[in-house]
Formats: sequence, structure tokens, C-alpha cells
Amino acid sequence: MNQNNELNDEIGLKDLFFIFWKGKVFIILSTIISVFLASFYLQSAVRKYTVEYNLKPVGEVKSRPSLNGLGGFASIAGIQLPTVSNNDFNIFKELITSVEVTEMMFENQEMIKNIFISEWDDELNNFSRPPRSKIQIFVSEVKKLLTGNKINYIPPNPRILAEFIEQNIKISEDKMTGFLKLRSESSKPKLMLSLMIEATKASDEIMRQRYVDFSTEPLAFYKEKISTARSREHREALAELISKEEQKLMLASQGKYFIAGPYKDPLISLYPTAPNSRLILILSLVLGLFIGAALVLMRHSIKKDN
Repeated sequence: MNQNNELNDEIGLKDLFFIFWKGKVFIILSTIISVFLASFYLQSAVRKYTVEYNLKPVGEVKSRPSLNGLGGFASIAGIQLPTVSNNDFNIFKELITSVEVTEMMFENQEMIKNIFISEWDDELNNFSRPPRSKIQIFVSEVKKLLTGNKINYIPPNPRILAEFIEQNIKISEDKMTGFLKLRSESSKPKLMLSLMIEATKASDEIMRQRYVDFSTEPLAFYKEKISTARSREHREALAELISKEEQKLMLASQGKYFIAGPYKDPLISLYPTAPNSRLILILSLVLGLFIGAALVLMRHSIKKDN
């Protein structure tokens, strides 16, 4: 019984092979057309390059003070030692795509104009709705008819820029080091790199200003306490607090980077990384073979029925 099944399967495969062989012209033609269409798409497709910008914390990330030594004495006294925490770095990460950051970035009008170049009108010297094709107008009218919502044109603003950054820049954190990696694929890699640098600078500047505004009161409090401290241990703990606060304040006042800075040069790929020409051609070849084989089987089935 098993031998008969195997014989039938073998005959079925042979028949299928002969069917494909007789229809090889259709399969070859379908494959050529599929590869030609893929090639036509690749000829006109916009080439995109990968941009990477890597950041690391500027200050040393420290854990919470233990109950030993001066740190422990300060904790018992109700005073918290100043540290560069992971929380500062996480806030910095969230700020990159915030409206607060893009409001600062909008001061660089030349960069904003280049990002939204399709909406810039040289005659008006301002942003305006770009000309729409008949198809776009038709689609817009259909949407309005179906939903009842009329979408008015909104010129580029900080909120739109924040959405643009969130959609076009992928921000990830290395689990081993905790460093940030900003990555994007763009047809204008230099412009995208400038956008990354400006966004991280603005985030760093906001964090810097927040600390400068906040540090005045704690520093004055520590100096007031040290003048009234009675024990030597208490004075030493407060002196350490004052020293750390002043060091961080100096970094905020004079340092180039406060929370995070690049630890290696930005990277722009030498060759386009999108679209993936090899993958598209291979998929088109497979698709062409599949469509050709399906057409041959349909043709054979129709002839058989007739």
C-alpha cells in the first residue's frame, strides 16, 4: 500500500514538472516582467542613508549613599548627597522629542526651512500649503464627505517638529552601557544629523538651566548649616556636600556638555541602506516564478475541464 502511494506521488510530481515545462514560456515571461518592475522601482526610488549619533552621560552615575562614612552621616542628618542619577539621563532622553526642545530649535530658521522645504514659499518668505495634485484634492474631498472633518493647513510649528523627530529618529538605550543611540534613515543624512545634534544640545541646555535655577537654594542651605554645625563629622559631611554642589554647578556653568555628550564621531553610511536592492530583486524573482507557475496551473486546469 505504501509503495503504491509513493508511486502515485512520484507520478504526480512528474506530471507537475511536465506541466511547468510546457508552460515555461509563461513562467520566464512573468519572471522577467516582475524583475523589470522591481528594477524600474529601484531606478526611481529615493536613496536613504543611515545616520547614527551616540551619547553617554557626562557625569559619573552613582548609587544612593549607604549608611557608612560621611554619606551615611549626611543621610541620617536628613541631607541628600548630590549625585548624577539615571533619572537625569532618562529625563534628557524624553526631552529630545518634547515641544520644549523644539521651541528652542525653532530659533534656527534655516534648519527648519530645510526640513520643511516642500512647504516653503520663497515669494511669500514664509510657509504655505504646497500645491496639491487632482488626486490629492479628490482624496481630501472624499475624506471630508465621509468623516465630516475638514483638515486645514497648519504651517510647521514646534509641535509638528516634535512629531517629525519622534517619527524619523529612533532613540534606543544600550542595555550593557546605558548609552543612548540616535538612529535614522534619511535621503538628507547631513540635515538629519544636524537635527539630532540640535535636539540633544537643546535637551542638554534645558537640563543645565534647570539645575542652575535649582542649585542656589540647596547650596545656600548647606552653607548656612555648616556655620552652625557643632560636631566635626557634621561639618565634614556638609563640606563634602558643598564641594560636590559647587563642582556640578561649575560643570553647568562652564562645561560644553552637562548631562550627555557624544563619545564617538557621528556615523553616516557610505552607501544607501534603503531601499535594499538585493532583497527587492530576489523577492521580485520569487514572486515572478510564483505568479508564472500559478498562471500555468490555471491554464492547464481550464484546458483539462474543456
